[in-house]
Amino acid sequence: MYNRAHKTRLNLVFSLFICLLSLLLIRVLYLQLARAHNFAALAKKQHTAITELQPKRGSIYDRNMQPLAVSLNLDSVFANAREVKNKKGAARSLSLALGLSEGFVLERLNRDKGFIWLKRKISPAESKRVKDLKIKGIELVKEPKRVYPNASLASQVVGYAGTDNKGLEGLELLYDQYLKGAPGYRATFRDARRREIASFEYEYYPSVDGFDLVLTIDEIIQHIAEREIDRAVKDYHPIGASIIVMDPKTGDILALSSRPTFDLNAFEKVTPDKKRDRAVTDVFEPGSIFKIVTASAALEKKKVGLQDKFFCENGQWKHAGGKVLHDHKPHGWLTFRQVIEKSSNIGTVKVAQKLGASELYGSIRQFGFGDLTAIDLPGEVPGFIRPPSRWSGTSIYAIPMGQEVTVTPIQMACAMSVIANGGELMRPRVVETIQDKHGEIIKSFEPAVVRRVLSESTAATMRDILSGVVSDGTGQLARVEGYKVAGKTGTSQKIENGAYSHSKFIGSFIGFAPAEDPRIVVVVVLDQPHPLYYGGVVAAPVFSRVTRDTLRYLDIKPERLTEVKREVELSSVED
Repeated sequence: MYNRAHKTRLNLVFSLFICLLSLLLIRVLYLQLARAHNFAALAKKQHTAITELQPKRGSIYDRNMQPLAVSLNLDSVFANAREVKNKKGAARSLSLALGLSEGFVLERLNRDKGFIWLKRKISPAESKRVKDLKIKGIELVKEPKRVYPNASLASQVVGYAGTDNKGLEGLELLYDQYLKGAPGYRATFRDARRREIASFEYEYYPSVDGFDLVLTIDEIIQHIAEREIDRAVKDYHPIGASIIVMDPKTGDILALSSRPTFDLNAFEKVTPDKKRDRAVTDVFEPGSIFKIVTASAALEKKKVGLQDKFFCENGQWKHAGGKVLHDHKPHGWLTFRQVIEKSSNIGTVKVAQKLGASELYGSIRQFGFGDLTAIDLPGEVPGFIRPPSRWSGTSIYAIPMGQEVTVTPIQMACAMSVIANGGELMRPRVVETIQDKHGEIIKSFEPAVVRRVLSESTAATMRDILSGVVSDGTGQLARVEGYKVAGKTGTSQKIENGAYSHSKFIGSFIGFAPAEDPRIVVVVVLDQPHPLYYGGVVAAPVFSRVTRDTLRYLDIKPERLTEVKREVELSSVED
């Protein structure tokens, strides 16, 4: 009886062990066969150190390959918080070395993480101080940092890139896909303490550096333009200003700047107002500089001749629209040429009446107003012009002299280039080529004609008329000794509370030189200058100085060595 019971118990225990062994065997087979790949991947992950290799962001150069934006490799500090023993002492030392608060560093070191940034892209002096501390768990890694050698030069054009190598404004933003490059990585083994064994590198994919931009901007001309717009800001205290220097034959932007401006190397501290590129993002009623469109259209449509006369009502005209139109200075009979030279509002409106609303509107649109110029800068706006079906009873009296229409400075530069280059509307461009580090061109942006706007004869006549504006009309302060130049003054009232202000104005001048064979078009716009505000007084001298120095820099020989100096009465240039 005893032996039978004992044998039964042994059989049960044996059977139980066989079942357990079978289950363990099944589990082992499952782990070894079905889950082998997962466990191998987990082991690889635990014993692999993967370091991302940041690409070097492409540089931005001016047309003569002078650097406007470059990337330097600087140290960044990170911590393996698990390896830092004396965290309080380390936080105290690191805060002094890096210029950080002790609390900030300590909070980071107290995190249970193997990798955490302390400070990125530090100076060489900071890097040396960290190395000298020799704190276990505190490491340095190289990262590219964007640097702008000229600080604020062409700041709104170039723009800037953030800490993560991503373009945020200007060309840095618009061409980010070309500039940023592609990251790579390096994979090495780690030991049981998660220390990298650099000699056991088994995968390496190098980063691909970004492409470079070569601009149409000329650093020297940009310096000239910014120097003179800064002088105007100092003298006349506008709340904003813009200046553009453009090659009328190619559409190349040689210089473009707005005020206020900012240091690209300290963009984090700058308000949005200073970052705005007013030359392409801000609209204004152009005033008398818009008369170049009215005059060109009248000539092109053969509605007027140079010697046609217009009675300018001695400076005051109550027109059919029911309002009184004034000239800045009373005039009687003026020829068409004199209407433009003297910038008569009344004469210009009477010229426009010969055109009619439909033909005037069509010419305005032909010049590109109401459309984007498609300049390769972010944030451009098209301005505004209503179709004739939506004009009021006074529109035909306002639009010809630059009211009830809004434009941008870049649109005015393109419009004046039509006259300067013989009648073609050019697409403005800021980027000339995209190229790799070896100088091989990846993409090229050729000069592009949008359409023909004027005949060559009309453009030549307008060049002659506008040279008279400078020699004998309201633009006399734009003269450049030794060169024949041409242009148009403008003074427009700003709208305040739904009405034209009598205390807030925009003074502007737009012109080109040399008049016979224009090489540059220059636009100057000052927003609310004071105490003087007439474009012929505040903006024309800026044009003169920029044009003089730019022509000399371009080695364009003077047409005559001397010029008779004439006194200019202030009243003769008040427009």
